[in-house]
Amino acid sequence: MTPEETSLLIPQYLSGQMTPAEKDAFEAELGTNAGLRLEVDELRSVWEGLGALSQEAPSPALRARFYQKLHDIQTGRHVVERQYAWWKPGLQGLVPQTILALAVFVLGTYVGRTNLDGRGSSTEEVKRLSTEVQGLRQTVALSLLDQQSATSRLEGISWSSRVERPEPGLVSALLTMVDHDPNTNVRLSALDALEKFAGDPTVRKALVDSLPRQDSPLVQIALIDALVRIRDRGAAGELRKLTGDAEANSSVRQRAQWGLERLSL
Repeated sequence: MTPEETSLLIPQYLSGQMTPAEKDAFEAELGTNAGLRLEVDELRSVWEGLGALSQEAPSPALRARFYQKLHDIQTGRHVVERQYAWWKPGLQGLVPQTILALAVFVLGTYVGRTNLDGRGSSTEEVKRLSTEVQGLRQTVALSLLDQQSATSRLEGISWSSRVERPEPGLVSALLTMVDHDPNTNVRLSALDALEKFAGDPTVRKALVDSLPRQDSPLVQIALIDALVRIRDRGAAGELRKLTGDAEANSSVRQRAQWGLERLSL
């Protein structure tokens, strides 16, 4: 079993869904694999944090304000509270941040639907909520991308793919992962996420420049395929170099030749 396949078993281990034999085998691997122990420790803290969250009931005052707000929306008298802070810097820990992000997303979806039904009164509020949701997604993505475990970084990449208009810091983090992350799966996933932002000339150039830096044939081939899909003819020079590189993997050379032919059509 590869390290990546072993990492995928961590949720089953933490949730107690393994058979006794599977658990024994996994714990034997834990005893010899320091990287796996680190991943388990990081995910266990998240897992335990989720379990420790209590299910709080709203106070009578909060319930009354909610129904009043709902009534105002339905009667067209909704007033935008522009100073309400959805995100507070004092929140501690990734789990509360993630839960808050999801809560804001659900509320934003609800307000958007009421507007579409003709009951809302503020397009600006929907835009504001959408902007804040995007900011929250980027915050969660960057927090996860900075983790030591590959599993956490993959989750961060998943969050980044939900961002419509990324800030330069997020794009830079993904490009750094494509070039330097020690885990091949992370590099491939970061590349997939960056394709969504390939309309940015800076991203396109960075992907072309990444080709000669790669030491993994899988990543090289994936990069070639991505450059063909986004029709970046500026990649022709690097592809031509690869086709003539005797030290390059034969499959990579063949794929580079294929890429040249596709981009010339």
